[in-house]
Amino acid sequence: MMFFTSSILFGFLRLSGIILFLFYLHRKFVNVKRHENFLDFIITNWFRYSSILIVMIFILVQLNAYNLFNCLVIFSLIITIDIIGIKNLANPRNYFNTQIKAALLNFLRNIENKKSFWFWFSFDTSNKEKNNNTFILILTIFIGAITFASRYYFIIYDNYSLSDAWIYDLNKVIQFDNQYWFTYELATDAELAFVNFYGKITDVSPEIALQVISILESTLIAIIIFWILNKLTPSKILAPTIASLFFALVYVLTPLNIYFLLKGNPMFLALTFALPAFVFYLKPTLLIITKISYFTGFVIVFVAIGLIDLFTLIILIPPFLIIGLLFTKQKYKRLNLIVFLSYLLAIGLLYGVYSFACYFQRTELLDYLQSNLLSVSSYTYVPQLILPYKLIVFYAQLSTFIGLFLIILLVIIKKENWRSAFVFFLYFNFLIALTYIKSEWIDIDVLYNSLSIFIPIIIGFNAAIVIRILNFVFYKLEKFSPITVSAIAITMIYFSIEYQKENINLLTESDQTPKEILNAYDKIYQTFFHLKYSVVNDPATEVISTNKHFFINYDFFLEDYLKRDAIYFKNIKDPKFLVKYPEYTLTKSVLVFVLNDKSKTENNAFAANKNLNSLLEKRLAELKKRGRKINLFYKTDVLKVYEIVNEPEESKISDLIF
Repeated sequence: MMFFTSSILFGFLRLSGIILFLFYLHRKFVNVKRHENFLDFIITNWFRYSSILIVMIFILVQLNAYNLFNCLVIFSLIITIDIIGIKNLANPRNYFNTQIKAALLNFLRNIENKKSFWFWFSFDTSNKEKNNNTFILILTIFIGAITFASRYYFIIYDNYSLSDAWIYDLNKVIQFDNQYWFTYELATDAELAFVNFYGKITDVSPEIALQVISILESTLIAIIIFWILNKLTPSKILAPTIASLFFALVYVLTPLNIYFLLKGNPMFLALTFALPAFVFYLKPTLLIITKISYFTGFVIVFVAIGLIDLFTLIILIPPFLIIGLLFTKQKYKRLNLIVFLSYLLAIGLLYGVYSFACYFQRTELLDYLQSNLLSVSSYTYVPQLILPYKLIVFYAQLSTFIGLFLIILLVIIKKENWRSAFVFFLYFNFLIALTYIKSEWIDIDVLYNSLSIFIPIIIGFNAAIVIRILNFVFYKLEKFSPITVSAIAITMIYFSIEYQKENINLLTESDQTPKEILNAYDKIYQTFFHLKYSVVNDPATEVISTNKHFFINYDFFLEDYLKRDAIYFKNIKDPKFLVKYPEYTLTKSVLVFVLNDKSKTENNAFAANKNLNSLLEKRLAELKKRGRKINLFYKTDVLKVYEIVNEPEESKISDLIF
């Protein structure tokens, strides 16, 4: 049975609700005349504002000022300035007078015309635009939902949760609240900073945010793949759908380690910025901003990428910029050079940041760069593949050669513009060529990992070429896109289930004990008030308690808790004693994790805990004899969590509120 954590779903739904609400405000009050659809809204604003967010978090941490309130205030100020425009801020009185008068006149005109109730909430669009935008909205939500569900299914195979790597990452996530960026080592930790912010904005615990970040990255990439093909090919719906669903659903041809699918991948997050940057580089007119904003926007994006993943910044981006410069239209060359300048400036800024950090940490800059270009967490074990991965890459490369041939025919015969597809085909072949280079600066495993994103894009471009050729025979195939895209989606979902289940079923389901422990913590997080309770568990889980509650390890609970309990309740009515001896104070509730013999965990720490269940329950029985109230708070086949109630109705959120 698939493991389910409600906070993972609710966090995703809250984030989706925030995005939909912001889109509504944007279309209703900001971008009224230019009818931007939901897909363009997501990608454009992710590219512009999320990169600013990452840089802003980095600066705030360095200033010891990082928290949700400061982020929202500064971010709102930046967005407001961007909406109003710096030129209008030079004469704010005139701007606001003009805007307020125009809004009042429009408001009065609509009242005189006796507009309906729903008019005040609707958008001003034609029926054709409304239908198209609605279709794009539904398709975007569908792709996001199907990718999220597909990735979430594989949580049953996850070996990352509560592993040593997970605990190490969680500790880093929590340390951002303590204003540490480079805590123990120099590393590009912006992905984990983003995990911290996601937890705050959706009100989920850091451990839940860490579990879901990889799913969110994949969901966003699937949507970006759709957008790329939508903007760069004549096929606006069919080819983008094929490419995005291939990325979302096809695992037997994708080099993703199923057992560590929930582990965040900094390169994936970096590519969520780099891929839109590639598109805006090839087609600068898609960004309706000034040249100065174009320059500063790319500087911020490149800096954000450098804070997330140096491999993407140094290895993946420069080849595309060079290849793209050779094949973009002549009128875009000047803007392409602006991007080059922004890239060089970003490199200079990051060089200064990391040089200072290396000096402060007494580390050589070259050692730091090399260690962050090589990833020890890139897993190449992919047992679900139906073909050797090099053979899969070969077939993908072969498809680019066929695609290039067909592109040349379309350019010669029909005089069509396929520059973007040409650039991506050449770039893909360049990445494959890099895999044959033996260098201590290029991690081949990471490079192969990047191809798991570029292969679906290549498939999408090839699909667009085939659809364009079919349009010569079947006139306007895209005209029936709502029907055809539904047929394609249903077909791909069916085949992804039917023809992958044999390989997927060969995988070994992971032990659910770590996820049950995390689910129990999540329930505790939602039920109890911060710092009003303690948790008794293995020392490996102590990091989960940071900034949330007090922690007691098993050894102390078994050896010393009964003594502390006796002293506390003997002197509970003597406040002077507890002030003088605070070490004997007990929290309002104590939650004891008891792991039973049915757990199949192979983790040494948790495996040893299975032998403690009888001793723990014996201590709980002794406490019950003393008159302590013991509640069974959480129960599954492998885990029980007991609540020792030291002071009734003093620790739960519901008790304190109501």
